[in-house]
Amino acid sequence: MADRPVTLFDELLSLTRTIRSAFELRVKRLDLTYARARLLTTIGRNPGASQAELAAALEIETPTLKRLLDALEAQGLAQRRLLESDARKHAVFLTDTTRIAPLLRFRGEVDAALVEGVPPEDLETTRRVLARMTANAQRISRE
Repeated sequence: MADRPVTLFDELLSLTRTIRSAFELRVKRLDLTYARARLLTTIGRNPGASQAELAAALEIETPTLKRLLDALEAQGLAQRRLLESDARKHAVFLTDTTRIAPLLRFRGEVDAALVEGVPPEDLETTRRVLARMTANAQRISRE
């Protein structure tokens, strides 16, 4: 097989795989899966969000979110409470026993490690370019 140049797509896939692999190792120590840890951090950033809002934020289907929430509730890490304004819907909260601090700390460590040695002006350009690429990818996925 002939050598071919590494594309931006390849680089992005490699980066995301490496980050996900490191994250999965960390969350396993906390008796979590990657998906449950993502949900925990999303609830932590959006306390009281509805199940539909959380599913949208994570870009997953509501039944998938329900299964993840069932597991987090069984672990005592999250709880659903009926919304006073609409008894058919639930708001989701972390419990007092939630082990989210290590997850947030790890996210901060990864963020710091990723930008180490990168000049601030390059970071700003990178953020703009990645945001544009995300918008382009979203457009492609709708076509």
